[in-house]
Amino acid sequence: MPQSTPAHDRAFTPAVPGQGRSDPGQGRSDRPGATSWPAPEPGRRPPPLPPVPHGWRVRLRVLVWRARWWTAATLLALACAAALPVIAPAPTGTATLTVTSHELAAGATLAARDLMTVAVPVQAVPDQADLTPAELVGRTLAVTVPARSPLVPGVLAGGLHGPDGTVVAVVRLADAALVALLHPGDRLDVLGSDGLGGDGAVLAHRALVLPQQTAPSAGAGALGCGADPSATVVLAVLPDEVAGLSGAAASGGLTAVVVP
Repeated sequence: MPQSTPAHDRAFTPAVPGQGRSDPGQGRSDRPGATSWPAPEPGRRPPPLPPVPHGWRVRLRVLVWRARWWTAATLLALACAAALPVIAPAPTGTATLTVTSHELAAGATLAARDLMTVAVPVQAVPDQADLTPAELVGRTLAVTVPARSPLVPGVLAGGLHGPDGTVVAVVRLADAALVALLHPGDRLDVLGSDGLGGDGAVLAHRALVLPQQTAPSAGAGALGCGADPSATVVLAVLPDEVAGLSGAAASGGLTAVVVP
């Protein structure tokens, strides 16, 4: 039997007018519903498609699409400009504040080299921190002050004033040798003796030792009714501890221990 040539190996033979089919309906499809059109003439290109009319809406959409990156960048810049006043606070005024140039121990007498002035925002200035270096030179510290700390009346020991929330009590201790070893800034637990050799109660917890006053009559009015100024000590105690100290001083002697 003669073998048939596969369809993909057959040579393409262009149709020649007048040959092959002579059906006058050549170039049209016989399928139902199919659109028929005349076959193009040999050697001529088919006519171009008619232009599609574009309205102003289409042109506007094209322009917006082409400018989308510039629009996004502009909106982002406007958002950043609107958020800057909220993120960055408005500039405020500054004030001059007197602080310590280095750490100072309790009982230290302030000198010019111990002080320095810095500019800080007005909102950061503590209350009553308006003392100038000239007003602070020669004053004594009641507590240890770290470096660059503002100096307020609560940390100064001049004029029998203790830290805020405390009162000053001048007491006479039974042990004069202990008083001689004390320094301003030390902390004491003051105990009252019951007069019978029993354990005394703690009358003042962590009382702050203030600088000793040099007036001749410093021991005359001390709690303990003694006349020996070498056994007296100036303490900053809580207001509710004064009554216990006064009662114990009238009935017996006062002792103290140094605590951290």
